[in-house]
Amino acid sequence: MVGKYTIGFNDFFNALFTSNNEFSTDRSVIMNLRLPRSLMAILVGAGLSVSGLVYQDLFQNKLVSPDFLGVSSGASVGAALSILIGMSGIVICLFSFTFGILTMVCTLFIARAFKNKSPIILLLSGIIMGGFLEACLSFIKFMADTDSQLGEITFWLLGSFQNVVMNDVYIMLPISLICIVILIIIRWRINIVALGKEQAESKGLNYGFYKGLLIVIVTILTSASVAFAGVIGWVGLVVPHIARLLVGRNTTKSLPLTIFIGAIFMLICDIVSRSFTFSEIPLSAVSGFIGTPIFIGILAFKKGDKNDITRS
Repeated sequence: MVGKYTIGFNDFFNALFTSNNEFSTDRSVIMNLRLPRSLMAILVGAGLSVSGLVYQDLFQNKLVSPDFLGVSSGASVGAALSILIGMSGIVICLFSFTFGILTMVCTLFIARAFKNKSPIILLLSGIIMGGFLEACLSFIKFMADTDSQLGEITFWLLGSFQNVVMNDVYIMLPISLICIVILIIIRWRINIVALGKEQAESKGLNYGFYKGLLIVIVTILTSASVAFAGVIGWVGLVVPHIARLLVGRNTTKSLPLTIFIGAIFMLICDIVSRSFTFSEIPLSAVSGFIGTPIFIGILAFKKGDKNDITRS
């Protein structure tokens, strides 16, 4: 019901549950514009949030977000490259998703080359790949046509659900559901993996298998989210902290709550982005405006806690 085009409470239900032509415009706005982007916002918010939670537990660092491993940068390069060569629509999403996955493969390869078992090495490898891909993205922007392609690339990178249609939701839905269901099923094992290799193996857990599985799942979730929505910051960093603040650090409880809060958070960001100005505010700006004060509030609440928020 919320947006620049106002739909009243009664008109909303009349548009959905009656065939009266009087409400055809309302019905079109709801079904063709707002429903697809709202569903996508829920899926992307849940995906980025749970990815952030898993990454933070996996690397034993509560300041890690999905962006740190270079996946978002890789997906951005894929999208920018597809726009540069004249692609559009679902092809941009396919390029973005593929490059996000390839980035993680390269990150794992670099980490393995260092021959160091520390989780920090993988994180540093992601930062290396992220820096290289940012350079690639700058070069692509330099090569892009300033009258058309550069603006499209820039707008895509800022994040938006403006161009989402139901066909996009049909693609994103099974990806999100499969990944999230697997994470929910094995959520108690994430607690053990977060203890580190030695303690996990002492408890009889196949540390290498579950670490690899978790990385693959959250990489797929992050890549798919960026492919359909662009780069959206703060969600994967802030929402896991909100969940832990409410239910503690036990992943069996915090993971489902993170999924729920992340979906609501992104839905609110989408409503704000399309409701207050003539043209849509980029999602990355909205999430930053909302996420920054929330994160500052969490830091203030945690001040003096022996389990400091920045401790790995």
